[in-house]
Amino acid sequence: MSNPKIMIVDDDPHICEIIQVYCEKEGFISACSYNGVEALELVRTFEPDLIVLDVLLGNENGIDWCTEARSYTNVPIVFLSSCEADEVKINALSYGGDDYVTKPFSPGVLMAKIKAHLRRTAIGRRNQLLELYGLTIDFHAQSVNTSSGTVFLSKKEFSLLSYMAQNVNRVLSVDMLFQSIWGMQSLEDTRTVAVHISNLRKKIEDDPADPRWIITVRGKGYMLVANSTS
Repeated sequence: MSNPKIMIVDDDPHICEIIQVYCEKEGFISACSYNGVEALELVRTFEPDLIVLDVLLGNENGIDWCTEARSYTNVPIVFLSSCEADEVKINALSYGGDDYVTKPFSPGVLMAKIKAHLRRTAIGRRNQLLELYGLTIDFHAQSVNTSSGTVFLSKKEFSLLSYMAQNVNRVLSVDMLFQSIWGMQSLEDTRTVAVHISNLRKKIEDDPADPRWIITVRGKGYMLVANSTS
């Protein structure tokens, strides 16, 4: 992960400054917020890779903020607190936190913890990527990239492609695809599968009329090909 972005949420500007200095030494990009309301907006605009969060934000509760922030992000959250009570630590880790560091803290130890969480996140992200020749499917971000750039798919299109990607080089019948994506109780017609396959080809294939990735196996169904080197 190059130049990870670290977001610091603490009502003490001095603490923020210290952490930012050490982040800069590590080559991290950092941003600070001193209250919960601004911090929620910063999560959306800054898109951090990790958050360092004080348990007490003036009159606000950092644990409550963490719970709310989990609606917007699933990145690691490392709590900072001068409180060593087990109850506070348990609550912080039970309501969305990934680690807990007590104040006064060693900046070196905090950086080591941050780097450890970033490594684990990077490994997890790699496991959520499927890379074929010129086609990358990111199951976490629900995005697709081809040699031409990012491809924007509808929810059903991505679900269909993901299911086929989990069954690469395997012929999947129309009925199997329909039941897996639309469900047995769906009022849709199974011809919906053909329509979505056609739309997928238009978005990810260089030549939809002569598809490289999603091929038709006559009389049997469709298959996502993962061994093409053309």
